[in-house]
Amino acid sequence: MRRALAALTFRGKALIAVGLGLGCGAALSGQRDVLRIAVLLLALPLVSVWLASRTHFRLGAERSVTPTHVPVGSTAQATLTVTNLARRRTSTLLLREQVDPHLGPSIDRVLEHVEGGGSRSTTFPLEASQRGRYDVGPLSVTAVDPFGLVRLTRAFRSTQSVLVVPRVYALDGAVDADQRGRGDRASSALSSGGDDDIIPRDYRPGDDLRRIHWRASAHSDELLVRREEQPWTRHATITIDLADDGIGGPRSPLEVALSMAASVNAHLLSRGWAVRVESLDGRCLVAQAEGAAGQARVLDALAMVQPVAGDDGPALRTGSDLSVLVIQSTRDAVRRVPLVHHRCLAFIVDVMAWGAPGLDAREALARTRAHGWHAATIGPSPESIASAWQAATDDAIMTGAR
Repeated sequence: MRRALAALTFRGKALIAVGLGLGCGAALSGQRDVLRIAVLLLALPLVSVWLASRTHFRLGAERSVTPTHVPVGSTAQATLTVTNLARRRTSTLLLREQVDPHLGPSIDRVLEHVEGGGSRSTTFPLEASQRGRYDVGPLSVTAVDPFGLVRLTRAFRSTQSVLVVPRVYALDGAVDADQRGRGDRASSALSSGGDDDIIPRDYRPGDDLRRIHWRASAHSDELLVRREEQPWTRHATITIDLADDGIGGPRSPLEVALSMAASVNAHLLSRGWAVRVESLDGRCLVAQAEGAAGQARVLDALAMVQPVAGDDGPALRTGSDLSVLVIQSTRDAVRRVPLVHHRCLAFIVDVMAWGAPGLDAREALARTRAHGWHAATIGPSPESIASAWQAATDDAIMTGAR
């Protein structure tokens, strides 16, 4: 009740003040009619306070956000459900949902009434404008009585996190020598894998008759079939330049580099590759990613990376079946591109297209190609990610696997 008394609005406090004044005057002058009016003026806000304290704040609230992982530039939907735990219906409820500015403005909604034991829901969009993890909530609910005399506010503590991940763009075309590489490595594994790989096994009902090893079957007097080739998982390493570009924002050079890396990762995982993701300074971001679960792990990691200051670290090392390099066209980054002798793709984000200092894109491209990389440049346009991939892989196919 004390809390409810403190929640009187200016109108409610004014009625009490007027009622007290009239009551004192009526008592001194003996005017019964004025005294009745004074009692009425005092009773109205006090009754409103009593009703508010009894009914308005037996409330429950739930929040759901779909999806909880949102690409930059996309929209999630949040739903608030307020439940009236009391038997009487509520008065008008004012909802205020705190929202991180990177997901949009805080939300204000009005619920006219919630019946006793019932619930009401409201839905609002969340605009994912910047990569990172952000909170939705907490929620505060303000109840206003029909006369506008009392405003009671209850704050809920719960929040829900939304992870804004780099946008993934669809990439077309195979990595250089995709199929040939698969066959060569599989054959190598089969021929050097030991006796278990070269000795036929017993025939089982349902085996393809074309796989029967007739010579071995003749020697053993029972049907034997050739073993299936062992699958060979190809490994790729994606290295990302996380240097602070000094620009910031959802379409800065760093964010474009992260989108490029995320897109290449998704493309490789969809083709059965295992992918390692690391930064240019040698930090491992994801040790190994495979399949849909691996894609989620990589996006989670890329969503939380922070830009780093430029450094004079060692030159990049390569050694996977495929090395993919995503760098910004700065002198430090291009200087660290190593000489390679196997299949490697490089994507250079042209920072000068954003007005930032760096190497001319043509010079950066020439230096990288001179070290044996199949390279292409990326600009501010989202379409440049897919076109850069196409250009680099086309170059790799034309020149052959290194």
